[in-house]
Amino acid sequence: MAKLTKKRSKKIGLPPGALIHIGEGKAAVPRITIIDYDEIRFEEKEVRSVEECFPFRDKPTVTWINVDGVHQIEIIEKLGHCFGLHPLVMEDILNTDQRPKMEI
Repeated sequence: MAKLTKKRSKKIGLPPGALIHIGEGKAAVPRITIIDYDEIRFEEKEVRSVEECFPFRDKPTVTWINVDGVHQIEIIEKLGHCFGLHPLVMEDILNTDQRPKMEI
């Protein structure tokens, strides 16, 4: 009988909320796109640095920040600290092997 080998997680032994990228897909250079809108206007732009997202925190509009290349943990960490994301939410963002989910 063949022995089944199970893929071990890089997170074994680390505390909850430890920021480790889990998954396959890695963009060579991360790409950050901001979509900002309200009932009157719509703006979509690509930014060069994560710091360009920070001014959107205090705007009364709806802002969607899309990051292609979440393997660079520093980007998610900076966004999380700026926008007040819980460490477990940031951990879920970095785990690209799990199915998408929505939390209210």
